[in-house]
Amino acid sequence: MATTGNSRRRPTISDIAKAAHVSKTTVSRFINGRTDELSPDLAARVEATIRELDYHPSAVARSLRSHRSYTVGVLVANIATPFGTSIVSGVSERLREAGYTAIVVAADDSAQRQGELADTLLRHQVDGLIVNSATDKDHDLVRLGDRGVPVVLVDRAVEGADFDIALSTYDASMRALVEHLAEQGFARAALFTEPFVEVGPRRDRHEAFCAVDCGAFGSPDPEADVFVVNPWEHETVDAALDELLATTDGPPAIVATNTLTLIGAFNAIQRRGLSMPQDVGLCGPDDWGWAHRMGWDWPESLGPGVTTMVTRPYSMGFAAADLMVTRLAQPERAHETRDIPTDVVFRASTLLGRAQAS
Repeated sequence: MATTGNSRRRPTISDIAKAAHVSKTTVSRFINGRTDELSPDLAARVEATIRELDYHPSAVARSLRSHRSYTVGVLVANIATPFGTSIVSGVSERLREAGYTAIVVAADDSAQRQGELADTLLRHQVDGLIVNSATDKDHDLVRLGDRGVPVVLVDRAVEGADFDIALSTYDASMRALVEHLAEQGFARAALFTEPFVEVGPRRDRHEAFCAVDCGAFGSPDPEADVFVVNPWEHETVDAALDELLATTDGPPAIVATNTLTLIGAFNAIQRRGLSMPQDVGLCGPDDWGWAHRMGWDWPESLGPGVTTMVTRPYSMGFAAADLMVTRLAQPERAHETRDIPTDVVFRASTLLGRAQAS
């Protein structure tokens, strides 16, 4: 009986091995994400053959053989932010390379919702959890780790947890920013921040700011230079800016704790018709990794150009996913911390000395 094109036999691992001139074990290692056991040339040959033959492994058969679902739960504190979306992009890319599928959920900055979502993901038999935590006091997550659930943290640590983590440290960058503001002749530096008590990176930036504020500006009470705002409610940012200007003799400079707050402060400055840096300086994090991948230097397009501390959430997400892939392949290995570097880029929004000289 003749066969039609629609009934053509699907290629198998044996077919891939024969066409690529490798063993079935080599193909299996590649499919199961164990590419670290293969040379780059060998991995590239297998990958090219898989594409050429349009091979798609059976997820059900693969799960039965390996006792894995080849899915990883990705819990993000707030996926509506540029930071959150860039983390997800990096995580998804590395998991895809390793043959895993990311199941992404957002906690909406709620510790309770985060716990509920973690339980839901585990009921769906994910192989592990990558977590950008809504709180650093997530005792339920610690208990999951104690039960043997593979957990990798990204950006935010959790108290009492011994997990793999990909993050950035901000002390050096924050010091560079605040000392730069003092050198440029600003009368005062102020930190505009979202609530930071249970969010590790924000708290770290707050503590670093206060420590440098004392030395660089001689502030007797650095906490008086901290303004808690909600960038989603512009009235809070407007009020903080008005208070800062009213209580400062000379041009102050704002250090935003994240990109949302940076944009909120920029908009407040624009609404008041103020000039940067003559009336007020502005700087803060740049975490729009997706924008830079498009070739868009977005802080350069804000007003005269805004000084930024460059963070790399895409790289953090990619590193966190790589840690998860490694953890699943080697469950007994020691936990690892990967520190993703940050840089400071000085632009016109804080170059007060140059503006005054001209």
